[in-house]
Amino acid sequence: MRALVLLTLACGWGESCCAEIFIEHVFPPCIQPGQTTHITLVGSDLQDATALWTTLPTGSVKSQWIRSDETGVTFAVEIPSDARPGLYGLRVATPSGLSNVHLFAVDDLPIVVESETAGAKAGTAEIGPSNNSLDRAQAVAIPAVVVGTSPASDIDCYAIEVTAGQRVSFEVVGNRLGKAFDPLVKIFDSNGRSVIERDNDVGLFFDNRFEHTFKEAGRHYVRLTDTRYHGSRHWTYMLRMGRFPAARVAIPSTVQAGAHAVLHFPELGTGRREFEVPANLQGARFFFGLRRDGDEGSAWFPLSVSRLTNAMESEPNNMQMSATPATVPCNLHGSIDGPGDEDWFAMYLRKGDRLVFRSETQTIGSPADLELVLFGPGEKELRRSDDSSFDDAKFTLTAPADGKYHLQVSEVVRKGGPAYAYRVEVQRRQPALQLTSQIGRLAIPRGTRQPLPLTLARTDFGGPVILSLVGAPTGMTLRETTIPAGENALTNALVVDPATPVGVYTVQVKASGTTGDSTAEAIARTLPLIDRNPTGRGPHGEAFELREDQRRLPPSLLDRIAVVVLPESPYDFEVMPKLVTLPRYVHADLQIQTQLGPHFEGPVSFVLRGGMLEANRLQAPTVTTEVSTATSERSLVTAKLVSGVNTPLTRHRVTITGTAIQDGRTIHLTRTFELETKIAFSPAAESSQITLHPGETVKLKIAANRIFPFDGSLAISPVAPDGLILPNNIEFVQGQTHVTVELKVATDFKSGKYTVMLPAAARIGKFSERNDGGKLEVIVKEKE
Repeated sequence: MRALVLLTLACGWGESCCAEIFIEHVFPPCIQPGQTTHITLVGSDLQDATALWTTLPTGSVKSQWIRSDETGVTFAVEIPSDARPGLYGLRVATPSGLSNVHLFAVDDLPIVVESETAGAKAGTAEIGPSNNSLDRAQAVAIPAVVVGTSPASDIDCYAIEVTAGQRVSFEVVGNRLGKAFDPLVKIFDSNGRSVIERDNDVGLFFDNRFEHTFKEAGRHYVRLTDTRYHGSRHWTYMLRMGRFPAARVAIPSTVQAGAHAVLHFPELGTGRREFEVPANLQGARFFFGLRRDGDEGSAWFPLSVSRLTNAMESEPNNMQMSATPATVPCNLHGSIDGPGDEDWFAMYLRKGDRLVFRSETQTIGSPADLELVLFGPGEKELRRSDDSSFDDAKFTLTAPADGKYHLQVSEVVRKGGPAYAYRVEVQRRQPALQLTSQIGRLAIPRGTRQPLPLTLARTDFGGPVILSLVGAPTGMTLRETTIPAGENALTNALVVDPATPVGVYTVQVKASGTTGDSTAEAIARTLPLIDRNPTGRGPHGEAFELREDQRRLPPSLLDRIAVVVLPESPYDFEVMPKLVTLPRYVHADLQIQTQLGPHFEGPVSFVLRGGMLEANRLQAPTVTTEVSTATSERSLVTAKLVSGVNTPLTRHRVTITGTAIQDGRTIHLTRTFELETKIAFSPAAESSQITLHPGETVKLKIAANRIFPFDGSLAISPVAPDGLILPNNIEFVQGQTHVTVELKVATDFKSGKYTVMLPAAARIGKFSERNDGGKLEVIVKEKE
């Protein structure tokens, strides 16, 4: 029996420095507060799992390993009775690293397992007793959350008993678990007649949450399918049924840490809830669970922590003359109560005030698509903004004059209703930083490092940015602690000392900078990928952008990095050089120096990834690689990078991951280098500028400037103004580095500055290559 483990919570998505440990699904996909729930994780390379990590508050979860085999692993999980309902992330740790993150819910409804799934063998395609028709419906006593799976063409039917006039809330959580499930719920009476049908509720992705009042008593049937009859044995769902709030939005959607908050729920009429916001609330976003008197379960609502005060719309405010007053900076809150509704806010600004207006709807569960229009003094329209790409409406403004300004908030297609809530943040523009980590999980053996690529977005701040770790154990450090002034990217690394205790940690990377009297701070954001196939697909199988269920993740997943510290690695390696220049249509070499520990002879294999080395939708990689394995007899190996057709001229980071196995443990180490592709030749005159007189002739020495290993012939076809006379064709034979030609100026040539172009062409293997960038500046002066 494995020891009880107190969970340290982590999140993020991993790169090649983590083992290929993958969770396909978690079942059941929810855990009850105050109860012990046995959950099974199905996927690949999970049989050696030792512990779980979740994004619930650190130290609040206990887990105990129960069993594992080649199909998955089962843990007994216990969470506190006061755990917040909502969606969270979970990972598995093994001696080789961390798995991908998978989503699960905390739900206070009693769990009932679908009969087909309950009778199935975990990790297989086997199923239990069928419930795929109304006459085979599985009887369920409500309240309950039915947990099941939805393979392709599946239909799941459940029978419930209700009384006349009974109100029952229904909710499906499926797409929000990070799968491409598009649930459709149909309810039938005892005679099989359709009572109600519900598809998507915008703001819940493709899921739904609704309430129905039954007119007749007796047995009714709930039928659940995917709208397209698509599916997978890894698509799990929660069908929630009972008495709980059938609402999606809360107003206001921001609260202040340590303050008293009052929430309104427009879909529930006069419903409101007051509570004290914890001063030490973790993260900027969290779920608020609402359970009213008489409710059998909770609904959860996304809220954010903000330092700004809240300004609530006050109806009637659908005209400029009745605008709700607000003092900036603030958060404006309201809802588009019905079709055609408009909300107006009034604010006094001074000339030169620099403001940022940013709306949010989708992230708070609202279906509203806002348009913002700002009018200045004299009712002149200054700004108009709709949504852009995946972002809600936003704009910036520098107030042109003192006076009263009016903001009109409306719905683009004039829809409305109680669920059409919104928030508009009006913030003074000031120096700001936004830090992003391209890594969400790291597995680091003691005594070595793993790369941590960071990107930085700056607003009115160009100075150096100081980096630090939050939550890291003693001995874990950043290799670089500063992003230099003006730079926006850094391939950093997380370094682990040989004395750092083995275990799992949650760390955050903090950026801070000071300019004048202002200090800008940010915590690195991550975007973990949940599904193995996280994008939509085109007609030929090409990947599109990330699905919404992959882009809009639970808040606890987005601001931390999971780190597992492992025992020492039996090998290490470095790459040389740090910048590899690859001549297009040729090849370049990279040296890999490996150090093997005592009693370890290898082999160590290597894989290179990133940019041009990856497939781009339906296009194959434009750069391919060949690399040998390292052993005790061959510690220095060469990786060959070969440029193919359509290789772009660019520069980007490449990761090279070494993999070795020792005593059943897989050890991955990753290093990085920069790869730059260039045209294999760039002929140029030895002097980029020369001065001549009319009638003068000069010897001009031109260098081929080939990039090793290209050594072939090439030709220049000069393009010069009439009167500047050069050979029509300048040829370099194979291996020739320079040629000397005559440049003559006609005797009647006018004085001035002229440009001679030196376009060159060559045959490289089966490819024709050109470089039109060579040029020479010629200054012609009359003799004094």
